[in-house]
Amino acid sequence: MSKLNSTDVENLLSDSKAPRITDKHIDSVIKGETFAHRLTGTLTVCILTLANGFTVVGKSACASPENYNEDLGEHYAREDAKRQIWPLEAYLLREKLALADRAVVPPSVSMQRYVGSKVVNARPMSRGAYVSLRGWELPADENAMDDGYLIEYADRFDENVPGFLGYISWSPADVFERAYGRI
Repeated sequence: MSKLNSTDVENLLSDSKAPRITDKHIDSVIKGETFAHRLTGTLTVCILTLANGFTVVGKSACASPENYNEDLGEHYAREDAKRQIWPLEAYLLREKLALADRAVVPPSVSMQRYVGSKVVNARPMSRGAYVSLRGWELPADENAMDDGYLIEYADRFDENVPGFLGYISWSPADVFERAYGRI
């Protein structure tokens, strides 16, 4: 039997500095839920649909149909389904951390590491600031104030701009933020 109460657990978790999966994160990936009630007179099934379309199934049952309570059945079936999401999300996080561990280019000054399908170092930078960094002239049909990111690819040393070790490019903020998450 565990010696920790819920307050102890929350205090221990709040001390964690490394990337980890949280209950809040698990809730954020759940985009839908469906319940089937009183299957076999005692069984409740919960189907949780995740943001990427994947589904997990949880169940709960009482020993006697006379004890069946729909609210409790839903609660326990949903908790059972949520428990199945934890290892899936932990695997995804471990994959991202392993990808980051393979990066060979350290972040340049004031850049932070991000990971998507590959590892990049990046920092917010407007389109105009990027054009200036490259020594280019802004085309007339582009807005210098567009939000974006300066990106340095961290998978190999491939300098294309003095002062950076990896290949440098720029991405609009919405495109970058859909593809990469900060580690």
